[in-house]
Amino acid sequence: MSDQEAVITDSSQIQASMTLNVPKMAQYMKFIGIIQIIGGALYCLTIIGALIGVPVIYMGIRLREAADGFKKYLASDSRQDLSYAIDRQTRSFLIQFILMIISLALLGVYIIVLIGILAAGVSFFD
Repeated sequence: MSDQEAVITDSSQIQASMTLNVPKMAQYMKFIGIIQIIGGALYCLTIIGALIGVPVIYMGIRLREAADGFKKYLASDSRQDLSYAIDRQTRSFLIQFILMIISLALLGVYIIVLIGILAAGVSFFD
């Protein structure tokens, strides 16, 4: 197991790891947030797409807010800033979770309808 994978128990090691990893994580979160906002805006070009686009935009905004919160936490070492960042990140993941459940449900309906159409088509030719 490498040093990065080892379990960190010392608080100074935890702080050093956070100082090293949180800025990179915040950068990635900001980038993904921008991509989600742009993708959501493109979805919103159609009326039906807006049903997906608006939550995706909110998801991107919450992710960017979480990134800002993590950066503020590193600067201030305030538990309130950390709590804010985790709250925003949790909201972003909640939106993503809900969209994923809806997508899987719609996929299930699609497959059932497709099987029904194929079965009707096969029985039509008999």
